Amino acid sequence: MKEFNTTGICFPDRHYMVDTSERIHRIIEELIKKNKYFTINRARQYGKTTTISRLRAALRDEYYVAKISFEGLGETAKSEYGFVWKFIQLVGFQLSAAGFPQKVLDEWEAPSFKESSFMNDSIAFLDIRITRLCSQSDREIILFIDEVDGISNNELFLSFLGMLRRKYLSASEGDDCTFKSVVLAGVYDIKNIQAKIRPNEEHQYNSPWNITADFDIDMSFHTDEIETMLKEYRKDHGFDFDTAWFAGQIFAYTSGYPFLVSRLCWLLDTKVCMDPDFGSKQAAWSQNGFQRAVKLLLKEQNTLFDDLNKKLDSDEKLKNLVYRIVVCRENIPFNQNDNLIKFGTMFGWFKDLNGKTVISNRIFETIICDKLLQERTTTRIYKEGVLETIQLKTSTELNMDKIIERFAAHYKSMYADRTSDIGSADIGQELENEARMIFLTFLKPIINGSGNYYMEPEAFDKTRTDIVVDYGGHQYVIEAKIWHGESYEQSGREQLCGYLKRYNLPVGWLISFCFNKNKDTLVGTREIRIDGKIIRETVL
Repeated sequence: MKEFNTTGICFPDRHYMVDTSERIHRIIEELIKKNKYFTINRARQYGKTTTISRLRAALRDEYYVAKISFEGLGETAKSEYGFVWKFIQLVGFQLSAAGFPQKVLDEWEAPSFKESSFMNDSIAFLDIRITRLCSQSDREIILFIDEVDGISNNELFLSFLGMLRRKYLSASEGDDCTFKSVVLAGVYDIKNIQAKIRPNEEHQYNSPWNITADFDIDMSFHTDEIETMLKEYRKDHGFDFDTAWFAGQIFAYTSGYPFLVSRLCWLLDTKVCMDPDFGSKQAAWSQNGFQRAVKLLLKEQNTLFDDLNKKLDSDEKLKNLVYRIVVCRENIPFNQNDNLIKFGTMFGWFKDLNGKTVISNRIFETIICDKLLQERTTTRIYKEGVLETIQLKTSTELNMDKIIERFAAHYKSMYADRTSDIGSADIGQELENEARMIFLTFLKPIINGSGNYYMEPEAFDKTRTDIVVDYGGHQYVIEAKIWHGESYEQSGREQLCGYLKRYNLPVGWLISFCFNKNKDTLVGTREIRIDGKIIRETVL
């Protein structure tokens, strides 16, 4: 029986997979058959290697396809001669397996290369060998190179790319013979590779790979595609569950990031079902089971999360940027010319939402928020949250009214003297940002281990934060905002009401932090009904 796979290449006959045949067809028709050289640069574990594998399978009846990888070249890539000889061996092995004429391969791999007078200019020698190989082949040859990041910080790699570029241009004019299409795959695009090697501004964008065609094909998984995969799984296992609901939730948490999609499914299929609270695969594929899978995913140590956490630890500028996005709710324009935004987008952490820079999915945002909150576990408000935990929840429900009541009491005792003239922008904004973090710091230990939380990117705005908590099969929506007067407060209530309608929830909570010097008449809790929804509003 098939399984969900999150390690290595996915194969349709062995693994539950999203049907990407339409994308594969587009890549072949729009790029490869038109002799394009291009780069598939996507974040880690975004399906690059599986895409190349499927392309090779679709192309091998018409072309000779050599699929090689630069991963693990190590010492070999340090000398031009060693790199070239390894390249020849890798390509030769692939072509031999594809049934390439042996006589031509013998010349391609001829050991006389070692005695060649081109020992000191091996790239030039490789240039000649590629010409001979392609001109003597009875079919056109397509070259895939995976994991190009393996030697991307090496000047030799630029020389190699420059040689391929020269051959491409000469072949376009009929003066040479070379690969029909060359496809590189890696995290970094070529401009970033160039920047790593030559940080000097005048060289930064002078890439030898300027012949590359744009690769703008969406490789994320969409809701309908995820559901098709889940329907196949449901049919194979013979039990019923709401595939549309699961596909929608998986997409909502992952934004279609391929590894995260498959990982949540894998956790449901292999881990959640073994938990005594569930005990079977059918029981695991439930709303509670999904929340458990999210919890397990967030607790994992994997390459994606490790990369993000390590970068936040080592890059103060990146950490400040994500703080401004997640906590301050700043409207930061999505500008790919900004190196930090470009870097975060390349690694899959940021995305463009209506021209704004936001965290790309709920999973990454929670990882980031947890990272920021981890630094606050020694604070008094966090410890109060720990102490209050038992009386504020059961195994299946949160007493959100009581949570906010207790938070308000602790906030008043610790922070009641925090007032500000909001007209003083620097002081006012600092207090606003801190207020949100104080609430999240109190909330975190209460739901920790049993529930999950995230913040809605649609609500990104300096004065509002919609926090959604999933716990025991229930959802709770809390809007944390800054008091800016009664008219603005009414607007916040209406926005929260709209959110409750969207998610079919009867009750929502509104916490307004007021920093006015004369706020005594505003502070308190009241219940408001709008369009059949209940909003419990607390002003602090």
